Amino acid sequence: MDLLNYVWPGLAVWLAWIWVAIGQWILAKKAMEVMGKSPQMATFFLTVTILGIALVESAVIYGLVVAFQLLGADGLPLYTSIGAGLAIWLAGLGAGIWEGQLIAGALSAMNRNPKIKGKIMTFMVLFVALVEVTAIYGLIVAFKIIGTEGLDPMYALGAGLAIWLAWVWVAIWRGYMSEKSLEVMGKNPKMISFFLTVSILWVALIESAAIYALIVSFSILSFTGAAAAAIGAGLAIWLAGLGAGLGEGLLIKGAIDAINRSPESKGKIMSFMVLFVALIEVVAIYGMIIAFKVLG
Repeated sequence: MDLLNYVWPGLAVWLAWIWVAIGQWILAKKAMEVMGKSPQMATFFLTVTILGIALVESAVIYGLVVAFQLLGADGLPLYTSIGAGLAIWLAGLGAGIWEGQLIAGALSAMNRNPKIKGKIMTFMVLFVALVEVTAIYGLIVAFKIIGTEGLDPMYALGAGLAIWLAWVWVAIWRGYMSEKSLEVMGKNPKMISFFLTVSILWVALIESAAIYALIVSFSILSFTGAAAAAIGAGLAIWLAGLGAGLGEGLLIKGAIDAINRSPESKGKIMSFMVLFVALIEVVAIYGMIIAFKVLG
């Protein structure tokens, strides 16, 4: 095995750990803060924090698995190692940091309204599972890159580009929106079911950008044309995922804020939100179309 091929397994797990460590630090810091404000709930907050740290930890376990796969595969081209390492590394960035952030938001919501802490706990676990999907996609693509025999190294890099940064944006804005949802649930428990419905709906919509990237990644890995085309296709869906994830996440956050301030207008706000999300979603679809055109 080339010396540099030992570097990327280390990076795969090391950089995933950085993001996980940051995410765990965010939620632990928030836990200490709410324990100081509500010492009578310290035991409960400690339990939630331990659970949250265990959930965030999964992203680094994926990095560990990929690192062992890279070390156990003889004769891998250098760019194959890089592509697989990047796939799991930046998936860990999105999942690790934003799972930590949304759990911190859940702790704030529980501290603000302890009467509904059981519901908030349930929703927190649900949202973490949804954000976790992005890291699982990274794991799938990393294994696909490693397991494809005779893969052109540049195809591996293109597949990594297609998926990892698209997932970063999707995970960041999904986590951001989930945190905002938990926050307004704590402030307005009468509308908790409505906000949960809205959140699940829009988490699913934001997911579309990651699914497009997954499709493009697998298309790149089965591509037999010019290596530059693989890179171009990866960049096309990556930048589209950036725009769609950012735009939809901010839009939905704004809609949740608006509904919380003016519940009597929630029907109209929801209708406009659907329209605007559909318009933003076109950006990601265009990116996928261009990626397929480049590959075709």
